[in-house]
Amino acid sequence: MDIRIDKNELLSKIYLGVNISSSKTTTLPILSNLLLETKKNKLQIIATDMEVGVLTSCSAEIKEEGSVTAPARKFYDIVKELSDGDVEIQVSKNHTVQIKSGKSVFKVMGMDKEDYPQLPEPSLENAIEMEQNTLKEALQLTSFAVSRDETRYVLNGILVSFKSDIFRCVATDGRRLAYYEKKLPSKIKKDVEIIIPSKAVHELSKLLGWDGTVQISVFQNKVVFCVANTFLSATLIEGKFPNYEQVIPKGKGTTAEINRNELLQCLRRAALLTSTEAPAVKVDFLKGRVMITARTPNLGEAKEEAVSRHEGKEMTIGFNPDYLMDVLKNLETDNIVFTLSDSDKPGVVEGKEGYLYVIMPMQIH
Repeated sequence: MDIRIDKNELLSKIYLGVNISSSKTTTLPILSNLLLETKKNKLQIIATDMEVGVLTSCSAEIKEEGSVTAPARKFYDIVKELSDGDVEIQVSKNHTVQIKSGKSVFKVMGMDKEDYPQLPEPSLENAIEMEQNTLKEALQLTSFAVSRDETRYVLNGILVSFKSDIFRCVATDGRRLAYYEKKLPSKIKKDVEIIIPSKAVHELSKLLGWDGTVQISVFQNKVVFCVANTFLSATLIEGKFPNYEQVIPKGKGTTAEINRNELLQCLRRAALLTSTEAPAVKVDFLKGRVMITARTPNLGEAKEEAVSRHEGKEMTIGFNPDYLMDVLKNLETDNIVFTLSDSDKPGVVEGKEGYLYVIMPMQIH
């Protein structure tokens, strides 16, 4: 194989696959490589860890057809540090990959593509098409609530559903729940409800932009996302997602409208005096203001105050400050509305139409 390709275009494509390539080299070492293969006047790049895969391509000057698998992380790091301009990639018979740009020359050991696993053939038949910015925003506002507990496998991803003309994304770890809903311009032909694993969500977020559309195709236990000439495939999480609707509080006792950034800064500072023994902050919802207190024995105390527009009775409740900061960092609205029904019931944060964040209270000492 002998090709010439623009450095920045190559870098943008291998960036999509570098984190997918598995570091679990003990079982199948070739999974830590990217598959590079010439296709007419393009270089095709594939990465997979057997659960998530990406297939993309970029224009290249093909001097000699061929293929090779190259160590993903090292290949990416080398290309990233090269000067802007054209890069020459040559592969010898023993699968040594030579990367040349200007006066820089690198050689890395590659492997034959023969043992590289095949990705599922991307099929876009009956695909759902939607705006990229809608899906990207939905993932941004829900992914931080995904459970990291591997024993609760069904919660290790985001529930994505299309019903008629309603699109929803839901994520929960049992202590908080993020819910996003948006009406689509038109109804879809067939309802879809799938759980996308968190690794696929992370890679999809990198792929999606704020303009254009994305096509989504579901078949068997796989989902494929297509953006321009790039396909991202993932094995879905099997199982039944919990009934999230029963977790969302229906009543409204106390509401407080607070400046999002002011509240975020108050929580950041107060959280400095929490600890593993005393992880909660006490939040007092008072007339015209919100008081935030963190107290840890043998360490100290922090008090913060933010202005609010208060309706309903005054209330005191404990929350994990990290969980509150997660939603405040990802929302982009000026103000948020906090709704509480009781001091031992979940609180609800709302910041934009169709979105809400449910957070369980914590005991305060």
